[in-house]
Amino acid sequence: MTALEAHDGDVSDGTGDVFDSPPDLDNNATNHHGISSFSLENLPAELRDQLLLSAPDLPTLRSLIHASPVMHAQYRTNRDRILRACLDRELDGFLVDAYACLMSRVCALGSVRTDDTITGFLEAYRRWMSGPGQRPDLHSVDPGYVRWLAAFHLSVARPLARRYSTWAVANLVQAVPSSVGQEVAGEMTTAARDQNVPTLSRSEEIRIYRALYRYETYHHLFGRNQGKRRGGFRHHEINEIFFCLFDPWEAEAVGCIDLFVRHRYQAIFDQVKGDLHHTNPRFQLANGISNPEGSFDLDGEHDDYMDGTISRGLKMTVRLLAIDDHETLVAKMQRCLTHHHGLDAPMRRALGSVAQSDRRDASSTSTSINPRDEAERRKDPLEFAGDAIPPDGPPLGWVLLWSGTYANIYGEYVPETVRKWGYVMWDERRWAELGARDLIAKQWETAPDLVQEIEIDYDWHPSGV
Repeated sequence: MTALEAHDGDVSDGTGDVFDSPPDLDNNATNHHGISSFSLENLPAELRDQLLLSAPDLPTLRSLIHASPVMHAQYRTNRDRILRACLDRELDGFLVDAYACLMSRVCALGSVRTDDTITGFLEAYRRWMSGPGQRPDLHSVDPGYVRWLAAFHLSVARPLARRYSTWAVANLVQAVPSSVGQEVAGEMTTAARDQNVPTLSRSEEIRIYRALYRYETYHHLFGRNQGKRRGGFRHHEINEIFFCLFDPWEAEAVGCIDLFVRHRYQAIFDQVKGDLHHTNPRFQLANGISNPEGSFDLDGEHDDYMDGTISRGLKMTVRLLAIDDHETLVAKMQRCLTHHHGLDAPMRRALGSVAQSDRRDASSTSTSINPRDEAERRKDPLEFAGDAIPPDGPPLGWVLLWSGTYANIYGEYVPETVRKWGYVMWDERRWAELGARDLIAKQWETAPDLVQEIEIDYDWHPSGV
């Protein structure tokens, strides 16, 4: 059995319901949100139904459903309508990206992914993002798919958004030299220990969720999953057909998620690589076989295993990050470690400077002109217009990095310190509170090689000089 065949499976098979387990409460119990089952049970059925329909988010809805058997039964009588109403609120601002993630799965796209299948899907994705008239409507989505969306958001997207924001903000506040920054850093250390997260605005949440769903969609299309892949795209081709769907600061946000995931997987690799190496005593009965079954060389084949394992997607990532027991983690990694298939370029290469340069070289012979490349060539001004909901313009961090001039480069061209801060996720308020507005542009001083590379490749200086 291969590592992929041993995979635990999807978050939901499309027929189950993340809320469908019956509550385990006494009649007069109060759940962890302080919701009294007794008071809810005494409400008329119409009010109970309205309460469920008005739940502001999925965790609140789950608490209401699990408050008592009566509330659970009430939910079951009107499940599809209640879930759609809650998801409409929960996914507001990134519904298109959640829908693309849903429809790019093997069971929706087809078990064999050809190049034409992928490019056709991405063209549909482009149309969905083009305007309100093209956007998907939850009310027309199959009920099983609605349940999958709810399950994925509650069990994968939400936990990872919490982990990511805690990690990125902690990196940022540690970099702030002021006493204010150190005070916030101390608070974040405590928050990370308690598995709490910084308070996020709705615009910050939307940026993070968009990036998470786009990251997952990428690996549905180009990664290792339970479907079959025929064909393959090179690094610059994926940059063209996938990342050019988005504004450059949005492509950068996906790259920030990738950096976080790789950082977390690296920590896991470091924990288990000794246990899984063929020289470990646990493989001593292998009778001299150089690479006994179940052993892995995570140093010698690091990039292949990192790219392949990451490409299996975020459902597996969130499960692995929740494991505290070392032996359990080792056993799980033995099942999950996967070699990169080599058909499609991994995300780190599709976001690399070579991919972006090669994409422009390839498009120079094409009749179609990338308007974002042209805006960069003209040195169009780029202004920060505020943190709207949903956020449709460039975030302040991006504008500060490029000194108010349009740039269509990201990923490997940007100092890694800045990307570890998640600088394209945060509102102006966060930068102001930390006194960190001037911190971004100064990072170019620490990366002269990147400055030189940008000047050689594109003949302009990133700081605007």
